[in-house]
Amino acid sequence: MDVVYAIQTLATPWLDSVMTLITDLGSEEAYIVMVIVAYLAVDARAGQKLGVLLVSSFFINQYAKGWFDTPRPFELDPDVVRTQRALEGATGAGFPSGHAQSSSTFWLYAAVLAKRVWFWPVALFLVALVTFSRLYLGVHVPVDIAGGLAIGVALVLLAVVIQRSGLTLPTWMLVVLALVVPFTLHVLAPTPESDLLAGALAALVIGPALLPHRTDGPVLGRVITAVIGVVLAFTVLMATSLYLSEEIKRDPVGGYVRYVVLGLAGLLVAPWIGRVLGLTPGPRRR
Repeated sequence: MDVVYAIQTLATPWLDSVMTLITDLGSEEAYIVMVIVAYLAVDARAGQKLGVLLVSSFFINQYAKGWFDTPRPFELDPDVVRTQRALEGATGAGFPSGHAQSSSTFWLYAAVLAKRVWFWPVALFLVALVTFSRLYLGVHVPVDIAGGLAIGVALVLLAVVIQRSGLTLPTWMLVVLALVVPFTLHVLAPTPESDLLAGALAALVIGPALLPHRTDGPVLGRVITAVIGVVLAFTVLMATSLYLSEEIKRDPVGGYVRYVVLGLAGLLVAPWIGRVLGLTPGPRRR
């Protein structure tokens, strides 16, 4: 707590707003946008890998929080909370920090996949910003941050080892695993967001398997396709929030299907629209 108190000696209303915006970079909505954009506009294969590792990291984080069940700083001292929005986003136990784990997983693996030296300082800076914001806002203590960073780095290293080993599985096996494993975890050991995570993981494998997407076409076409993907995903999210009954959303199968559809809207329907409109290239001829 001493570190949180020390950091908050810098606090101002202006900095509160800035730190809240920075911490929002680690929100689920932000990652939905970034994964869809990476897949549709930057590099489809890299975007898929990034999404799969990120969702896997979220799964691990939620189970780890349940195992350790440590308090948040504001549970020890309510006065450390800087903004109401930060408080609303601080769900579950403190250790390990989900923002620290997801930001290190996403940005460090993105740097690995980008294969650009200049991207590493950018990735490290973004991770540092997001993790610092969690301390500043009073929703984590340093040990929470350290635990999240350690798990995130370990997952990236594991992904690199698997990537360099050349290990590949047949597409049909990947699809079966993506459907069975996350859904089984969601049903047998549910967490507050396991329906979202299981559905997202299934969509990340099924979408590219059904309609492989190419990102070697014109930049403008890829950008427009990415915009279509983001709009479709959030349209499904908002529509299902408004029109689906709470009973369906809370049902293990109903919640899972909802997020599979959301993921496929961005990763399958959007590429199909892009191909039909001539925005992205069609399948490669053999």
